[in-house]
Amino acid sequence: MTKGPASSQQLLSAPSLDIRDYMEIMRRRKAVFIQVFVMVLVVGVIATMLGKPVYQTSTRIMVPVGAPMVNMINVDNPLYAALMMAQPDPVSTQLQMMQTGEFIQDAMKKAGINGSKPGVLPPSPRVAAGEGSNVISVVVEGGDPVQISELANAMVELHKQNMDDARNQGLRKAISFVERELGKKTKDLEDAKLRMLEFRKTHRIIEEKTQQEAKAKAYSDLETEVRHAENALTSTRSQAAQLRTMLAQEPPERTTELRKDNPARDPLVQRIAKLKAQRLDKLDVFTEDSPEVKELDGRIAQTEAQLKSEPETVTERVRTPNKRYDYLQTQLEELEVDLPKLQAAYDALSARFAVQTREVQDLSPDELELARLNAQYDRLQANVNELSEHLQNMQMRKEASSASPFRLLQKAGVPGAPVRPRKSTNLLLSFVLAIVLAGGAALLQEYLDDRVNSPDDVERMTSLPALGHVPLIGPDSPRMVSALPTNSHVAEAYRALRSSVGFAGIDAPLRRLQVTSASKGEGKTVTSVNLAAAMAMDGKRVILVDADLRRPSLHRVLQVPNACGLSEVLAGMKSLDEAIQDTENENLKVICAGPIPPNPAELLGSRTFDQVIEQLEERCDILIFDTPPCIPVTDPVIVAARMDGVILVLHVGQTRKAMVRHAIELLGRARARVLGIVFNRVQSTKSGYYYYNYYYYGDGYYTEAAERGQRHRNGRKKPELGAGAAMAASGRHEDRDG
Repeated sequence: MTKGPASSQQLLSAPSLDIRDYMEIMRRRKAVFIQVFVMVLVVGVIATMLGKPVYQTSTRIMVPVGAPMVNMINVDNPLYAALMMAQPDPVSTQLQMMQTGEFIQDAMKKAGINGSKPGVLPPSPRVAAGEGSNVISVVVEGGDPVQISELANAMVELHKQNMDDARNQGLRKAISFVERELGKKTKDLEDAKLRMLEFRKTHRIIEEKTQQEAKAKAYSDLETEVRHAENALTSTRSQAAQLRTMLAQEPPERTTELRKDNPARDPLVQRIAKLKAQRLDKLDVFTEDSPEVKELDGRIAQTEAQLKSEPETVTERVRTPNKRYDYLQTQLEELEVDLPKLQAAYDALSARFAVQTREVQDLSPDELELARLNAQYDRLQANVNELSEHLQNMQMRKEASSASPFRLLQKAGVPGAPVRPRKSTNLLLSFVLAIVLAGGAALLQEYLDDRVNSPDDVERMTSLPALGHVPLIGPDSPRMVSALPTNSHVAEAYRALRSSVGFAGIDAPLRRLQVTSASKGEGKTVTSVNLAAAMAMDGKRVILVDADLRRPSLHRVLQVPNACGLSEVLAGMKSLDEAIQDTENENLKVICAGPIPPNPAELLGSRTFDQVIEQLEERCDILIFDTPPCIPVTDPVIVAARMDGVILVLHVGQTRKAMVRHAIELLGRARARVLGIVFNRVQSTKSGYYYYNYYYYGDGYYTEAAERGQRHRNGRKKPELGAGAAMAASGRHEDRDG
């Protein structure tokens, strides 16, 4: 049971690309590949060689981390501000200080850098520190290696000097402040002691009982705490009220005026340009004084007056959030959170003070006053002790201030080689980029090129087999296989085509063959003639019919008369025997197209054409029809429905892929059996056809064998055969090959 014709979808199934296909595309598009590769590589080399060298050096310094000199909770104390001046700034603050333009300018002056040298990149410093680290890295890049190393070291030295000066200045101020405060507190302590002794002497209080003294002291301490809590609550309320007043005066948003081009002017400018263009067009037809031109002049003048009345810029008001309002709002919210806590603390102390007041009701006023004096003396004594401790600590730090807490970990050296451009790396990247872009350009050109440039192109878009590859016949070479030498590449290609057609008819005998193409000029007529000649040389009776009733060319190729042909047979004007003509090969007969009829499609689709085919089958073994191209006319589709097999001829390098798809779709709709594709005019010298040359002739086996067969045993060359003898010899050779 024979298989039916394949559908167009099955014939157009395309295999995927593999690495060999991509390599074939690169070889076929080697011209654009080489051009893009050389262009990109040259640009990369020039950019690398002309790039200014950039050197880099770095230095590292470990800075002290801010730690409190003393433990002081009351931040309102002036001593706190003085001591904070002597503390080192956080690392983040130091980084910001070293990145300011003023600091960099001072460092450049310290390094003796007045300006950049001509043609040399100026130094560019960069300061950074790791997260949570107290090591600051200073990296400087520039075109002068000595200059950047001096600048890096100068930046570190200047920062160290500034930090030491700030630390020493803050320490001196703190010591001076503590000395003054200590003198005041010492005098207040002596005065409190005298008042206490004078009170005891005046009221003749020699000693107090321990229990009474404890009650009086607790009463005095609570009184002091209540007073402090009340002051804190009052101060917080006052601050909150002040913030509310300031917040009421600050707007939530600020209005900023921005000036920009007036958008109303652009339409007027475009209208004037359009009117002037219309005026120029009118002047080609009318004069300056014509009403049409004057009307346009009036409109132009009116529009120009409107343009002059419009200002060039307009002011736009932009509303942005007020950052000060947000800050005050945040501070007020924090105080409002603290107020209930302070109120609760004050209420608790007041309750305790009320209880303590009832407990000291049995004490005399003199005893209470003496308790107050004792508590005041104790507080002053504690303040004097604390200030003395602070003074002693700061004096020790002042004595040790000669040793700087900053430690240089790495000094910037003079770099020997630039970090940019890295010529070897850049050249390698340029080479890789050139390959990538060249390959992309080749693939893009391949994608945009719709021509069938190789048999692989057809194999990728259709499942049809390749029946043969016919080389390009030179202008001086014969076009007929009967006139070619036996060992000719073209003759061997047509014999291979004959074998492929024979293999295609093993399961289902092929007696009716049609040769067509997608478009004109692809060599279908020469292919059908040479295929018929090759089959006739193989001993088969072949009748070749020119079914191209629109532009017949078979008679010109075979050089036979076209007076009587297929058109007259189908029209009933001639008999079939009158139309059949003999050729040089007794096994090959020809029927030309005859006069061009007005209705070729109707003749080929008639019942008479079916009867002619049946009569011809009785007279031959193989019946070959040369038909018009598939796409321009419907004749080949009509004929294909009556054939046992259709051969599609393509011109490599000229036929469009879309035309191949369309031709296969048309034949598929006619349910024609497409045997395969013949690639005509293949240039074996182009890349990608090495396999073709090797398969047929590339190894020189057939040529050498033929040359050896043409020599006598004594080494002399045999005489050349004529055209008819050559055809016969070719037929005998094919018989031996089987």
